[in-house]
Formats: sequence, C-alpha cells, structure tokens
Amino acid sequence: MIEVIVSAALVKLAEGSGSALVDAIRKRLVRQREPEETMASLDRAAQGAPSAEDIARLRELLVRCAAEDPDFLRELAQDGTPAGATNVVASSNVGKLIQAQRVGDVTM
Repeated sequence: MIEVIVSAALVKLAEGSGSALVDAIRKRLVRQREPEETMASLDRAAQGAPSAEDIARLRELLVRCAAEDPDFLRELAQDGTPAGATNVVASSNVGKLIQAQRVGDVTM
C-alpha cells in the first residue's frame, strides 16, 4: 500500500502538478534534517527534471517516512492522488470515446 501511494506521489511530482505535495515533503525533510542532496532531489523533481537517482532517493525517503508516520502517509495519499480521471481502453475496436469531467455547470 505504501509503495503504491509513494509511486503515485512521485508521478505527480514528476508531472510538476504537486505543489501541495512538494510543500508537505519539504516540511518533512526540514523536520528530519535530511541531507542537502535530498532537498536538491526534491527541487529537481518539483521542476520536472529529476534523475533516476533523484527518484530512487525520494522513493526511499518517502517509503521510510510514510511507514513511520501514518499522518504523513495520509497526506501523501491525499496530495498525491491525481485530480483528473484516467480511462483505460483495452480494445483496438473503439468507435467513439468521450471523456467529460466538467460540462457547463455539471460536474461528472
């Protein structure tokens, strides 16, 4: 469960759409006095330019912190959840496909 939440959070970071997530992680890094290279990894991830090493470092840190602190895990789960909808079509025979999230004053 923790791995899934951390993976979703890292994807959101890499997309550059996780400012609340970055803030939550940054607070945690400062509180735990993590090394500067970890903060630099977070900065690169927030800018959408993380290296494989940055992702590995952040994954290890987030898994450890989430395992130690259930409140942080909940925060990661909440802030790391994608805001939109994702559809998966597993057929090569698709005629028309429409995905609507907000239409006028109606939210679906």
